[in-house]
Amino acid sequence: MTKRTKIIIVFALVLVVVGVAFLFLRSRSVSPPTPPPPTTGAGYKSLVPGVSTKDEVIARLGLPLNDTNDLVLNYKSTNPNLPHAVSVEGNTAVFIKEQVTLEDKITKEGLIQLYGQPPEEVYGPNSVNGFNLFVYPDKGVAFLGHTTGSGVLEIWYFPPTTVESFLQTWGADYSEVHRPIQ
Repeated sequence: MTKRTKIIIVFALVLVVVGVAFLFLRSRSVSPPTPPPPTTGAGYKSLVPGVSTKDEVIARLGLPLNDTNDLVLNYKSTNPNLPHAVSVEGNTAVFIKEQVTLEDKITKEGLIQLYGQPPEEVYGPNSVNGFNLFVYPDKGVAFLGHTTGSGVLEIWYFPPTTVESFLQTWGADYSEVHRPIQ
Protein backbone atom coordinates (compact mmCIF):
# COMPACT_ATOMS: atom_id res chain seq x y z
CA MET A 1 0.00 0.00 0.00
CA THR A 2 1.31 3.34 -0.94
CA LYS A 3 1.49 6.36 1.30
CA ARG A 4 -1.17 8.09 -0.80
CA THR A 5 -3.59 5.15 -0.41
CA LYS A 6 -3.10 5.13 3.36
CA ILE A 7 -3.92 8.86 3.53
CA ILE A 8 -7.08 8.34 1.45
CA ILE A 9 -8.20 5.46 3.71
CA VAL A 10 -7.57 7.49 6.89
CA PHE A 11 -9.39 10.47 5.38
CA ALA A 12 -12.34 8.24 4.38
CA LEU A 13 -12.50 6.75 7.90
CA VAL A 14 -12.49 10.24 9.45
CA LEU A 15 -15.35 11.27 7.15
CA VAL A 16 -17.35 8.16 8.09
CA VAL A 17 -16.81 8.75 11.85
CA VAL A 18 -17.77 12.42 11.55
CA GLY A 19 -20.84 11.51 9.48
CA VAL A 20 -22.01 8.87 11.98
CA ALA A 21 -21.42 11.24 14.91
CA PHE A 22 -23.39 13.96 13.12
CA LEU A 23 -26.34 11.62 12.45
CA PHE A 24 -26.27 10.33 16.03
CA LEU A 25 -26.24 13.79 17.58
CA ARG A 26 -28.89 15.04 15.17
CA SER A 27 -31.24 12.16 15.99
CA ARG A 28 -31.10 12.78 19.74
CA SER A 29 -34.16 14.67 20.90
CA VAL A 30 -33.36 18.08 22.21
CA SER A 31 -35.95 19.64 24.47
CA PRO A 32 -36.87 23.18 23.50
CA PRO A 33 -35.36 25.84 25.74
CA THR A 34 -37.46 26.94 28.69
CA PRO A 35 -38.92 30.34 27.96
CA PRO A 36 -37.71 33.04 30.33
CA PRO A 37 -40.18 34.35 32.89
CA PRO A 38 -42.16 37.32 31.65
CA THR A 39 -40.50 40.64 32.26
CA THR A 40 -43.74 42.56 31.98
CA GLY A 41 -47.10 41.67 33.33
CA ALA A 42 -50.66 42.80 33.02
CA GLY A 43 -51.43 46.46 32.71
CA TYR A 44 -54.09 49.08 33.26
CA LYS A 45 -55.04 51.26 30.29
CA SER A 46 -51.78 50.38 28.49
CA LEU A 47 -49.71 51.19 31.60
CA VAL A 48 -47.49 48.35 32.77
CA PRO A 49 -45.91 48.51 36.25
CA GLY A 50 -42.15 48.30 36.14
CA VAL A 51 -42.13 49.45 32.52
CA SER A 52 -44.28 52.58 32.20
CA THR A 53 -42.87 55.90 33.31
CA LYS A 54 -44.49 58.53 35.48
CA ASP A 55 -44.68 60.78 32.42
CA GLU A 56 -46.55 58.04 30.51
CA VAL A 57 -48.99 57.71 33.43
CA ILE A 58 -49.74 61.43 33.33
CA ALA A 59 -49.97 61.43 29.52
CA ARG A 60 -52.37 58.45 29.57
CA LEU A 61 -54.50 59.28 32.65
CA GLY A 62 -54.10 63.06 32.86
CA LEU A 63 -53.10 65.11 35.86
CA PRO A 64 -53.68 63.29 39.15
CA LEU A 65 -56.05 64.51 41.86
CA ASN A 66 -53.03 65.17 44.08
CA ASP A 67 -49.57 66.70 43.61
CA THR A 68 -47.51 65.08 40.84
CA ASN A 69 -44.51 65.01 43.21
CA ASP A 70 -46.24 62.50 45.51
CA LEU A 71 -45.16 58.84 45.52
CA VAL A 72 -48.78 57.78 44.87
CA LEU A 73 -50.75 59.47 42.11
CA ASN A 74 -54.52 59.35 42.68
CA TYR A 75 -57.07 59.35 39.86
CA LYS A 76 -60.85 59.58 39.86
CA SER A 77 -62.61 56.21 39.86
CA THR A 78 -66.24 55.14 39.75
CA ASN A 79 -66.02 54.65 43.52
CA PRO A 80 -66.80 58.07 45.04
CA ASN A 81 -64.82 57.20 48.19
CA LEU A 82 -61.66 55.64 46.75
CA PRO A 83 -59.48 56.78 43.85
CA HIS A 84 -57.39 54.65 41.51
CA ALA A 85 -53.79 54.78 42.77
CA VAL A 86 -50.51 54.60 40.86
CA SER A 87 -47.39 54.14 43.01
CA VAL A 88 -44.20 55.52 41.50
CA GLU A 89 -40.56 55.06 42.41
CA GLY A 90 -38.27 57.52 40.71
CA ASN A 91 -39.79 57.95 37.28
CA THR A 92 -41.33 54.45 37.05
CA ALA A 93 -44.86 53.28 37.85
CA VAL A 94 -44.41 50.21 40.08
CA PHE A 95 -47.93 49.43 41.31
CA ILE A 96 -51.45 50.30 40.17
CA LYS A 97 -54.61 49.77 42.20
CA GLU A 98 -57.81 50.04 40.17
CA GLN A 99 -61.03 50.57 42.15
CA VAL A 100 -64.00 48.65 40.76
CA THR A 101 -67.73 49.19 41.20
CA LEU A 102 -70.78 47.55 39.62
CA GLU A 103 -70.77 50.41 37.11
CA ASP A 104 -67.49 49.07 35.67
CA LYS A 105 -69.12 45.70 34.84
CA ILE A 106 -66.01 43.76 35.86
CA THR A 107 -66.72 40.35 37.35
CA LYS A 108 -64.69 37.64 39.00
CA GLU A 109 -65.71 35.26 36.19
CA GLY A 110 -64.54 37.72 33.54
CA LEU A 111 -61.15 38.08 35.20
CA ILE A 112 -60.78 34.31 35.53
CA GLN A 113 -61.66 33.95 31.85
CA LEU A 114 -59.01 36.54 31.01
CA TYR A 115 -56.20 35.30 33.28
CA GLY A 116 -57.15 31.68 34.05
CA GLN A 117 -57.73 30.09 37.44
CA PRO A 118 -55.85 32.08 40.09
CA PRO A 119 -52.84 30.12 41.34
CA GLU A 120 -52.91 31.87 44.73
CA GLU A 121 -55.66 32.99 47.08
CA VAL A 122 -54.63 35.04 50.08
CA TYR A 123 -56.58 36.37 53.03
CA GLY A 124 -56.69 39.84 54.47
CA PRO A 125 -58.83 42.54 56.04
CA ASN A 126 -61.78 42.01 53.68
CA SER A 127 -61.86 38.24 54.09
CA VAL A 128 -64.35 38.58 56.98
CA ASN A 129 -66.75 40.01 54.38
CA GLY A 130 -66.09 37.19 51.92
CA PHE A 131 -63.54 39.05 49.75
CA ASN A 132 -60.15 37.40 49.27
CA LEU A 133 -57.24 38.48 47.11
CA PHE A 134 -56.77 36.22 44.08
CA VAL A 135 -53.17 36.55 42.90
CA TYR A 136 -51.43 35.75 39.61
CA PRO A 137 -47.85 36.54 40.70
CA ASP A 138 -46.27 35.48 37.39
CA LYS A 139 -48.71 37.67 35.42
CA GLY A 140 -48.41 40.72 37.65
CA VAL A 141 -52.08 40.99 38.53
CA ALA A 142 -54.35 40.31 41.50
CA PHE A 143 -57.96 41.08 42.27
CA LEU A 144 -59.98 41.47 45.43
CA GLY A 145 -62.99 39.31 44.67
CA HIS A 146 -65.86 37.64 46.47
CA THR A 147 -65.23 34.01 47.36
CA THR A 148 -68.64 32.77 46.18
CA GLY A 149 -70.12 35.65 44.19
CA SER A 150 -69.10 37.64 41.13
CA GLY A 151 -68.15 40.85 42.94
CA VAL A 152 -64.77 42.52 42.47
CA LEU A 153 -63.64 45.50 44.56
CA GLU A 154 -60.10 46.13 43.27
CA ILE A 155 -57.61 45.00 40.65
CA TRP A 156 -53.91 45.31 41.45
CA TYR A 157 -51.18 45.50 38.80
CA PHE A 158 -47.50 44.96 39.62
CA PRO A 159 -44.33 43.60 38.00
CA PRO A 160 -44.35 39.77 37.78
CA THR A 161 -42.89 38.19 40.89
CA THR A 162 -43.29 35.26 43.29
CA VAL A 163 -46.13 35.03 45.79
CA GLU A 164 -43.65 35.41 48.65
CA SER A 165 -42.21 38.59 47.19
CA PHE A 166 -45.70 39.87 46.37
CA LEU A 167 -46.82 39.40 49.98
CA GLN A 168 -43.75 41.21 51.28
CA THR A 169 -43.97 44.07 48.80
CA TRP A 170 -47.65 44.73 48.07
CA GLY A 171 -49.67 42.33 50.21
CA ALA A 172 -48.29 42.99 53.69
CA ASP A 173 -51.86 42.90 55.10
CA TYR A 174 -52.48 39.48 53.51
CA SER A 175 -51.56 35.93 54.44
CA GLU A 176 -51.64 32.51 52.80
CA VAL A 177 -53.22 31.24 56.03
CA HIS A 178 -56.91 31.95 56.62
CA ARG A 179 -57.50 33.24 60.15
CA PRO A 180 -61.23 33.73 60.65
CA ILE A 181 -62.34 36.10 63.39
CA GLN A 182 -63.21 34.20 66.54
